[in-house]
Amino acid sequence: MATEISAVKRAPGAAPTLGAHAQHAAWQQRHVPDVEQVRDRVWSVSTQMPKSALGYTLSYLLETDEGLVLIDNGWLGDESWAALESGIRASGHVVGDVSDVLLTHTHIDHHGLSRRIVEASGARLHMHRLEARALERDIAGRQVDFPRWLEDRGVPFEDADALMGELGSDSLRREVAALPPATHEFEDDDRPIGALPGLRVVFTPGHTAGHACFLLEPEGLLFSGDHVLPRITPHVTRPPGDKSDPLTDYLDSLRIVRDLTVSEVLPAHEYRFADLRGRVDTMLAHHEERLDEIEAATPGSTWEIAAAISWARGWDATSGVGRQLALNETFIHLTHLARAGRVRRTGQSPDLWEISQ
Repeated sequence: MATEISAVKRAPGAAPTLGAHAQHAAWQQRHVPDVEQVRDRVWSVSTQMPKSALGYTLSYLLETDEGLVLIDNGWLGDESWAALESGIRASGHVVGDVSDVLLTHTHIDHHGLSRRIVEASGARLHMHRLEARALERDIAGRQVDFPRWLEDRGVPFEDADALMGELGSDSLRREVAALPPATHEFEDDDRPIGALPGLRVVFTPGHTAGHACFLLEPEGLLFSGDHVLPRITPHVTRPPGDKSDPLTDYLDSLRIVRDLTVSEVLPAHEYRFADLRGRVDTMLAHHEERLDEIEAATPGSTWEIAAAISWARGWDATSGVGRQLALNETFIHLTHLARAGRVRRTGQSPDLWEISQ
């Protein structure tokens, strides 16, 4: 999920587009936005996100001559399912009209209702090849030594249980196991929907390994998932034990979308906006500031550095999954700095970081 945890300084978010003022007002008032017709044959539908400051997921319906295309869907649960069904009816359709489900990524607030949709309509389920492989590993219950990972990050023994409870909960495993696999996989620059030849995949890894945006070229609409949001800078994390560099992937992906010809960005959270280039520049600057701040907080363990830097709600007010993500995000920025030769790791358990000489 695109949880807001990082904050060097609170930069102003992107302004809503002229037609998105109702959606923006709902976000400001912490209401779930109403169904909206964004363009001819393009609809926005909101589903609730329980126990999340984000409040809701924005899904999008694209009408084609061969069926209804749904981009993302919402959290796994009866309340979200009822909202999605109602939103589809408000667009003049029923769930059975859905022919294809396109996923920007497989976090549970985007993929949670896929099984119910597929069972109700027989829809094809599309995701990027790398996202499909990551989902297969998650569903298979890949075992990770979470206590050891927390110990290696320098987490004190008395704090580990609270983080461990979120990382390895039975309820989370059950939810992941309920997520259906892809029936169709796509790659960068593919056009996955034959009835929509103007819809193109833009591969944007970083938030997840296989995150993708979708560009509806004739209208200049970018369905951005969690890659670019108008106000929040999405977290960039990786599963414990993964040795990739998702921050480099994410920054490169931001630069890719920056120069697309886009009239409006349709994100999965918050509200629609137009100034994609300006928003991307703000996000790139944020990460540069974040890297500088983390370097300035070195030396220390990952845990000590995470506790020393700024967070949107403050470190002491961050707990559970928020603190887990904060720790992982700090570790990713540190490993990115290490690859750039700006810091180095001198210890392993706990990891100890110092400024490179």
